[in-house]
Amino acid sequence: MKQPSMPTKVSKFAWGLAAFCVPVLLWPLALLISSHFSQNQALTEGQIKLFSTLFWIYPFILAVIARLLYKLHAKRPTLAERLLGISAVIFYGVLIYICMVSF
Repeated sequence: MKQPSMPTKVSKFAWGLAAFCVPVLLWPLALLISSHFSQNQALTEGQIKLFSTLFWIYPFILAVIARLLYKLHAKRPTLAERLLGISAVIFYGVLIYICMVSF
């Protein structure tokens, strides 16, 4: 008898990956906000370029990280879970920094 190739239930790690990728849904809002960084007088030119670039490419970065962690989870689940936690802390840390500096 063949074993099913698809998982029959959703694991905690899969929920963690889904929660990690939820900010991708806010990408259209990020595109609108990124155009207003240039109007903020408190930001330097380098910060404006960095923040705008990060707001444009963060969905791709999150997707690549999620895919790599998903593949790693098949071979080394404990390491993948730790890296997922570290990635989430780094992402939200950068997001909070951008919000504190620019608004």
